[in-house]
Parts: sequence; structure tokens; C-alpha cells
Amino acid sequence: MFIIGTAGHIDHGKSSLVKALTSIDPDRLPEEKRRGMTIDLGFAWLPLSNGDVAGIIDVPGHKDLMKNVIAGLSGIDAVLIVIAADDGWMPQTEDHVRILDMLGIRKGIVVITKIDQITDQAWLDLVEEDIRQRLETSHLMDFPIIGVSAKEGINMERLKEHIEDMVSQADGPADIGKPRLYIDRVFTISGAGTVATGTLSAGSMTQGQQVVLFPGNIRSRIRGLESYKQKVAKGLPGSRVAVNLVGIEKGHLKRGDILFGREEDIKSSRMIDAKVRIEKLLPTPLKGQTDVLVYLGTREISARIRLFKKKMLEPGESTFVRLRFREPVATRIGDHFILRRPSPPATVGGGVVLDPLATKYKARDEDKVVAFLQARSTLDLVALIQTELAKNHYMPREELLVASAYSKEEIGECMESLALENKLVLTDGWVIDYAYQQEQLNRVDRILSKVHSDHPLERGMNSAELYRILDLPRDIFNHVIHVLSRLDRITQEGKYIALGTHKPSLSLEQESIVSRILDHFKKHPSNPPTTREIGNIFPGSGDIVRFMCDHNMLVELEEGILIESERYQQIKKEVIEVLDSRGKISIQDTRDLFGFSRKYILPLMKKLDRDRVTIQHGDERILAGKAMDKKAS
Repeated sequence: MFIIGTAGHIDHGKSSLVKALTSIDPDRLPEEKRRGMTIDLGFAWLPLSNGDVAGIIDVPGHKDLMKNVIAGLSGIDAVLIVIAADDGWMPQTEDHVRILDMLGIRKGIVVITKIDQITDQAWLDLVEEDIRQRLETSHLMDFPIIGVSAKEGINMERLKEHIEDMVSQADGPADIGKPRLYIDRVFTISGAGTVATGTLSAGSMTQGQQVVLFPGNIRSRIRGLESYKQKVAKGLPGSRVAVNLVGIEKGHLKRGDILFGREEDIKSSRMIDAKVRIEKLLPTPLKGQTDVLVYLGTREISARIRLFKKKMLEPGESTFVRLRFREPVATRIGDHFILRRPSPPATVGGGVVLDPLATKYKARDEDKVVAFLQARSTLDLVALIQTELAKNHYMPREELLVASAYSKEEIGECMESLALENKLVLTDGWVIDYAYQQEQLNRVDRILSKVHSDHPLERGMNSAELYRILDLPRDIFNHVIHVLSRLDRITQEGKYIALGTHKPSLSLEQESIVSRILDHFKKHPSNPPTTREIGNIFPGSGDIVRFMCDHNMLVELEEGILIESERYQQIKKEVIEVLDSRGKISIQDTRDLFGFSRKYILPLMKKLDRDRVTIQHGDERILAGKAMDKKAS
């Protein structure tokens, strides 16, 4: 599938040429036929000898219709630059050629029309020479030039042969599994409903498929498809298609809207970063913070342009810019666009999207943003992956470069290759920048080192607290901890994480305090102190008490109540014996058995429940399975 556009000045015979090539009149509007001039986009198709079809988009030539011109030229693969033999190169020829150059169109043919009206061969030679000179500074300089007469049929077969050769030498349209259709026409058919037409790119669409309309993310279903007036079950990338949509009124669609095959493929933002080139014939420089009209696909939308590292751009200069829109746009890396001034109307330049999801930055980071854009300006997949991760640090694998011209398979293969080179890290569902992972590993080291320095007696850091401080997605956090464990840089014991080198130990002075605390518990078996009370009795002993709990010297109950571990084990044993003989025990029974007040009994019973010694049954406890298993053993 291949799309060819026309370009050129008004009344140079673009529509007549299309009709002579295809036998289809692209002027479809009554006003166009009445006035004898193209007003809006026209469509035709040319069957090729190999059985394929080349779609043709005919654009207006009048200077006041540039919005329609750019909408038509934005989705083409090649162009027929139409120049009348009697007029030669004209203002709109110049404007159209500059737009084609900035849109990245690199295939085409220059067609000199109306040669039947010129009898002087020297004049025709001058016209051709002038054309070659004017194209010398553009990427269109190698286009072949053919003189024809659509009216008399002169050289029309030769032109068709050139078109056949051009199409045969072109790469086929990319199918990356991300279908996108910029709508250029909307109408209704009685009994069928709303129909949207456009050039399908980046993937296929099929009858019955669910699609999503942007903006608005409105869901619909494809009732039927046509391509070049033929009903088809599947629309192919690079072809003109008419899509009959279910459940969407005509008034909800307009030129510039986009149909996507999947909602996940829609990545929108009010800001994009790009590289732009300013038109060399622009009479005045372009200043930063200027309002411009941006032409993306078939959409026209206003934006304010911000220049990186510059206050203004001279004609012919290139630089990186940020475009800030009043409403979201859904673009992809590598998309071309045109910039125009709204008043007086003029083409300012063109550009390529480098970051479709630009984010705010601080003034001091502007150099980093420019370096980021420079690194990805080649659109090379490796550079795109590395810069995307440098910006975002980590992403779900399915999300990486969705808004790009690369397929899921291409991105996946490249990720695997970069992972082997330690340029990135792949987990089950995530891709992580390698340098960022190293930074997080070292960050954990620093955090734990400080915790151990501040609290040398503690077993480690609570993993929930470390998770809070790192502020990473749970999967990324788990991965970081797994890597550190695998490298023996940390140890994990229950809920605690510590450096592998950390060994909590008591000084002689602290050992003395431990002995005194234990003596205090032995002297008050029925009235053990809380953590707060211990702190009052032994000031500054908080870390020592936690150490004693971690090392099974003390058991902490609810409300900060502490019991000596030997005492708690004896209580458990006696409770199990009572339950084994009686089958149940009440709070009062426990109180009578151990001499505890109600302040201690409830936390104690809850601790026995948590340890699966007992199970609450009404106001009483019965023996839990764990306790019975223990007795049986």
C-alpha cells in the first residue's frame, strides 16, 4: 500500500492530472465543480501492474487553504509536485515544497503540466532548469522531472511507469501493531451511520474490532470497512480506509481526531519536546513564548513555543523546543509537524517530536533536558530506550516506548540485548535503568549504615519503613532487596533488614543494664513494667529494650507491656496444661492462675491467640491446633 499526494500552485492542473491518471475526478464538492478549483482534499486511487493500489490525495493550491493542504500532505509516502509549463515555479509551489521537505517526504516526481500549450522547447528547458535550481537546497533535489499534458495524454503512460518504479523501490508500510488513523473526512450513510476516512498507519484494523477515538477516549466498534470503494474485512497500513463506526454521531467526530486500535496506545500530553527547523525564507526571527499553529497529522492546534537555550531563532536555524498546548495531543516519537503563524499567515518551520510526554523541569536542569533531546534526535531505538529510562528510571515493560514508531517485538529484542550489556535491568514486569538500580542499591547501603550507626543494638531496619523511605513501586523495591540479598550485602530476618556486616552486640556497660532490667522483672512477676516505665527507671535504655526483645529476652505485648521471655514461656506451658485438662479457660481463670490484673490479662490473652496457643470462643479460650500439635509431639 502506498499513498501519493499532489502539491503545487493553484490552477496548475493537479486535479486534472489525477483524473487523467485514474479516471477519477478528485473534486467531489459541488462548489469545487462550480468554481473549477479544489477547495478541500480530494481522493482517488491508481491500480498498479503488480496488483497493488496507490492511493492519491489531491490538495488545494490556493494560499488561503493551507490548513487543508497540510492535512493532505501529512500522511503521504510520496508526492507529485505539479508545475504548469506556462507559469513555472510560483509562490504556492515554493510553500508546498518547503512543507514537503519539513514533513520528511523523500520520494516524488516533478510533473510539468500543460506542455501542449507551449511550442517553444527552449522555454520548457528554462522551466525545468529553474525547477532543478530551486530544489537544489532541499531533500527533493533528486526527484525526476517529467513533462505531460493531461488534456492530450502526452507522456501520461511514461508518468505511470515512473510511479510504478517509485512504488516498487519504496519500503512497504510499517506494521508495528499500533494502528492509528488520523481522520480527514467525516460523513454519514443512510442506514449505516457515521463514517470516518483517513490514511491508516502503523497497523491494521479489522471489521468488528474495538477502537478508541481521541480526544475523549470514546470507545466504538468497526461495523464495516472500505478501501478504495471496496468492502474489506481488514484495512492494511498505508492504505486509505473508510471506517463505519458504531455508536458515534457525526457531530462527535472532526478532521484531526485520531482512531486508535487500543486505548493503551494512546499517550497524550499538553507538552511535547521537539527539534524544529525554522524556514530560511522567513522574513523575521521566531521569538520564544510565541503563539503558533501546529499541524500534527490532520489536526490544527494552537500552542506556545518555548526555545531551549535561546531567546529567538533566526531564519534557517534549528534548535530544540517545547510546545505547550491548550488541550492534550497524542503524538509519537518521530512524528513530523508544521509550524505556522496565525497572523499574518505564514509557514514558520517544521519539526520532529522527540518527547511526546514532556514533563516540567527546573531552570537549572535545562542543560539536562537539551542533552536528553540531543541524545535521542537520531531516533535510534537503543538511544530512545536508554534516554527513556534515564528520564523515568523504571517503567512497566509493556509501557516502554509505546508512543514510538517501533513494534513491541523490536523494543523487546533491543531490551534483551541491552540487558546482556548491563545497560538496563529486566524483571518479570519492569525495565529498570542500570545506573538507577545501582544508585538504589547504594542508597539502601547508606540508609542502613545510618540506622546501624544510630541504633547499633537493633536487629536492623523494619522493611516497611525502608519501603516508605525508598518510595519505589513494590515490585521494584522487592527487586532491589533481592539483588542486595543475592550479593550478600544485606540479610533479612523476619521483618528486619540489615547490612550483611551488621552484628548487634552489647558493651559491658549495656550488659550490666540488661542484668538490672531482668532483675527488675523477676522482682515484679505479676506487675511487669511497660516500655515507658522501663525508660523512666533506666533512662536511655530504649535501644537496649529493643535488643532484648529482638534476642528473646523480653516479649512485648500490646500497649507496650513487657514480660520476661522465661516467664512468658512458663505461662504458655501452664495455659496449655489447664486447657488440656479443662478444655477451656476464662479471663478470670487466667487472672487467678497468674495473679495479673486486667491491665495485663487482655494483652496477654491476645498474644497467646496470635501465637496460636489459644483460640477465642465467646468469652473463653480453647486450645488451638498449634498447641495441640505441640503437646502431641
